[in-house]
Amino acid sequence: MYYEYSKTHAIFDLPSRKFYSPSAEENLAVTSCGNPAANPVGPAAGPHTQLAQNIALSWLAGSRIIELKTVQIKDQLELSRPCIDMATIGYNTEWSQELRLEESAKEYVKASMIVEILKHWLFLDVPNSKFKSSQFNTIFDVSVGYDLAGIQSSQIRSWLKTMKDASVLIEELRKEIPEEFKQFRTFPFNTKISDSITLSTFHGTPADEIERISEFLLSEMGFHVVVKMNPPMLGKSRLDHLLYEKLGYTNIVVNPKAYEVNILFDDAVAMVKRLQNIALKNKKMIGVKFGNTLEVVNSGKFLKDKVQYLSGQPLHILHLSLVDDWRKVFGGDFPVSFSAGVDANNFADCVSIGLVPVTTCTDLLRPGGYGRLPQYLLNLERRMKDVGATTINEFIVKTGSGFMVQDSNEPITMNRETAILKNTQLLFDKSISNPRYHAANNAKPLRKIGSHLQLFDCINCDKCIPVCPNDANFYFEIEPMEIDYENVELSAQGWKKIVGGHLLIKEKHQIGNYADACNDCGNCDIFCPEDGGPYIEKPRFFGSIESYKKWSTLSGFVLQSDKNNVILFGRFKDQEYELHRDQQSNMTVFKSNSAQVIIHSETNDIIDATGAVSSVIDMRYYFVMSTLLNGIMNTQKVHFVNTELIKNNAR
Repeated sequence: MYYEYSKTHAIFDLPSRKFYSPSAEENLAVTSCGNPAANPVGPAAGPHTQLAQNIALSWLAGSRIIELKTVQIKDQLELSRPCIDMATIGYNTEWSQELRLEESAKEYVKASMIVEILKHWLFLDVPNSKFKSSQFNTIFDVSVGYDLAGIQSSQIRSWLKTMKDASVLIEELRKEIPEEFKQFRTFPFNTKISDSITLSTFHGTPADEIERISEFLLSEMGFHVVVKMNPPMLGKSRLDHLLYEKLGYTNIVVNPKAYEVNILFDDAVAMVKRLQNIALKNKKMIGVKFGNTLEVVNSGKFLKDKVQYLSGQPLHILHLSLVDDWRKVFGGDFPVSFSAGVDANNFADCVSIGLVPVTTCTDLLRPGGYGRLPQYLLNLERRMKDVGATTINEFIVKTGSGFMVQDSNEPITMNRETAILKNTQLLFDKSISNPRYHAANNAKPLRKIGSHLQLFDCINCDKCIPVCPNDANFYFEIEPMEIDYENVELSAQGWKKIVGGHLLIKEKHQIGNYADACNDCGNCDIFCPEDGGPYIEKPRFFGSIESYKKWSTLSGFVLQSDKNNVILFGRFKDQEYELHRDQQSNMTVFKSNSAQVIIHSETNDIIDATGAVSSVIDMRYYFVMSTLLNGIMNTQKVHFVNTELIKNNAR
């Protein structure tokens, strides 16, 4: 982050102009589970909250309530890939954290520490700063699943205790802060990462089990609990009416089992009323989230599972309907969290009905990625100005008052709860008739141009970079080249040049993929105008020899370096090569499994070759790897692959 920001004024490819700066005029602060947050927005538990860089990116873009990706006892899952399809609305088959429990804990604690550093480095400790610390209050919300046995296991208990007191892990991580940033080693980092849980249970978990899990988390573990609710709570006839008759999504087939096994609305109401007493007894809060995705039958070709999960525009209407129903039972002051098709256009509306937090996922997977998030807050600030509100509560009340018909000159007064109830009903009515949520406006698939991606060169739209939630895709620059190369043949008499081939690289701007941050979700493939998928076809770089060897079935590269020497290991399907470059002598040694060639690094002249008799060295691979190495070593562009090289040079 430091080197990239110093050179390019970007962090993880998010330009500084997309960093959110809090307003001095509007106070967007809210409270969630008794904890203060500087605003109500954040990423939902999902692809944007499983790695430290995900969380740092969402925070830089303005998120202040961050719902960490769901963890569970089964932390060695075999999940199908690709798993995200945003070609029209939103489908996925991704549901749980892909790291081991201890790895997740480290990522979340590390992210919390990084957020604290960013807050001071970029905002509070700059000369003539006009910001207040409270403008950066951030909540981390844990998400756990999926059944009682798993959540009560010793592993999950221990993990949750770490989230409430991460002091041991923080002390370990302090030691990893490099010497050049030693001023951050003594920071008073928050040892309490989270004391709230958004409970995610399996589709079909019985109501009594959800209740027992919630009771356990409230009483024995001492967490505030938000229970995530599922769309089938609407009932089949009403869900069908909204999805098909009102919105027109006749091509979507809801998984029939979803209606048979999911908790019913009345059962959920009764359960939460009982849990309110338990929460009160334990001085905790109970809330609900609308909510979960909808199980639908997979009729597409991109995702492989028979059942996939619907998100995006239609889900927004389904969950708004449930919020309206819930408000009519529990009133406007009951804590309700929301996540369903949230974007810059409807975020302020969601805030106006008292939803906290308002989380987003599908929208951040579209072109622009995390850079789409600041507009949510800017639109909210503008709406607050329009109604003359300086706080969120004022915005809720004044929005409600604005809906009232005034028959006299007397000012209209409305309390917060009444405003929330009125705003909710009116927002649902307005949204269901809004064409932007209807199938006709969301049916056009993304266009492919017919060409296929290759290792080098593409149309350079760079869409694959921001749509990756992990910042795994990046660009680097090379010198374009066109060369007729010769291969090297070894015999008992020595070596000689033989006919080779032709290599053409047209573009200076190239795309790479950092394999250690890529989970093969396929989202970059969806938005790439060319076929093949950047995460598959573009040069894949590993962060270590260990990960390079672990994924031995994947083509890819790994860079090792010190001040004088760099080594690039390369695998092309089942062929492996090594390129050793001595930075002082300008000599490069190119090795295959049977031979090696010594080459002048600047002129590419072959100096010598040795190895097994009758072997032929295909020099195309040398020129490919040499070109990649030159591009990766260009430190004007900072990315995961060359950071160690930059650090070595700085020393």
